[in-house]
Amino acid sequence: MDVNISTKLFDKLVEKLGKETAIEVIEIVNEVENQLKEKVLDETKKRKLELRDELRKELATKEDILLVRQEIETVRQEIETVRQELKGEIEALRQEVRGEIKVLKIMMF
Repeated sequence: MDVNISTKLFDKLVEKLGKETAIEVIEIVNEVENQLKEKVLDETKKRKLELRDELRKELATKEDILLVRQEIETVRQEIETVRQELKGEIEALRQEVRGEIKVLKIMMF
């Protein structure tokens, strides 16, 4: 017998049902217990697989992270390009303003 039943319970089953019937009842209880354990194990495995699949859908993979890093690098390069363009435009405006100031100085004197 797999099920650990108390002696008192077994004695009561024997008293009410007879020894052979009590043993059969205990065997049936054992069978049901084993089936339930198996069902619980199967359900646990199923839940683990579902959870794993759900996590794979929700969490970033190494590939996702690599793509984001590449996008960040692209944006950094674009920012640097815009920065250089702005520096060039600012320098051109400075030169233009300096030239105009020189012209104004000459015109004033």
